[in-house]
Amino acid sequence: MLGPDPNKELLKDSTRLAAFLQECLLLGSLRGFKHFDTFVRGREELVLFVYSDNMKECLSALMPLPILETYYSSKQVSKWNIPELISPLDTDLRQEKERTVFLVAGYAKYRCPYVWLRSHQDQLILSQPDQTEVDDNPLQLAKTTEWKNKNVALWEIVSEILSMTANCSNPFELDFVFIDNLPLEEAVLLTGSLLEFLETVWVQADPNITFSDKMYQDIQILQSRHVDNMYKYTLKTTTTTKEL
Repeated sequence: MLGPDPNKELLKDSTRLAAFLQECLLLGSLRGFKHFDTFVRGREELVLFVYSDNMKECLSALMPLPILETYYSSKQVSKWNIPELISPLDTDLRQEKERTVFLVAGYAKYRCPYVWLRSHQDQLILSQPDQTEVDDNPLQLAKTTEWKNKNVALWEIVSEILSMTANCSNPFELDFVFIDNLPLEEAVLLTGSLLEFLETVWVQADPNITFSDKMYQDIQILQSRHVDNMYKYTLKTTTTTKEL
C-alpha cells in the first residue's frame, strides 16, 4: 500500500469533479459487495444502499432476463434470482425501511461532491433535538469537506458512510457466495472489474487503514476466482466453437 500522494498537484475543481463522476460511474457498475449496493442515477448521481447486518438479499444473476435466455435454457434461468428494477425516484427511495439510502452527487453548480440521506430521515430528526422537520441539506461528512482542499477518492467517502451506518470491519468486503453463483459470463467480467477496483483502493489507501489486511485477503481470493473463471470461460467458448 502506497497511500495518498501528498505532493500530487491539486487540479481545478471542474477537472477533479469530472474524475469523481467517472469514479461514480465505475462503482455504480459493480456488484458483489457484502454491505452495500449502488446504481447510477443520471450523469451526476450515485445512489448508495447500505444493508443492515445479515439482511442482504442473495441475487444470483445481474443481466436482464431476455439476455440470459439467449445464453441459457429456460430451466437453467429459472434457478437464478433475477434482480427487480429499482425506482430512481426520491419519493420511492424514502420508503426504504430495511436499507439506508444515500445520494452521492457531484453537481456542476456546487463544484464539489455532496452526500444526502434519502431514507430514515425521521431517525435523523430524532438524533438531532434542535431539528423539527426534514430538510434537504447535505450531510456534513469529513471526507466531502476535505475534498475541497485535497484529493479525496469516492471510495473514501463510501468508507466513511459505511463506518457510520454498518457494523463491518471491512466496508468493501466481498460476497463470494453471490459471486460464485453468477452465470459464468457475468462472473468473468465482475471478478476482473472488482479486482481492478480493490487493487486501486489498496494502492491509494493509507497503510494504517483498519481494513487493509482483510481487503488484501479478499484480493488474493478474488485473483484466484478470476483466473479460474477465465479458464472455464475459455474452455466453454472453445467447446462451443468446435461444435459449430
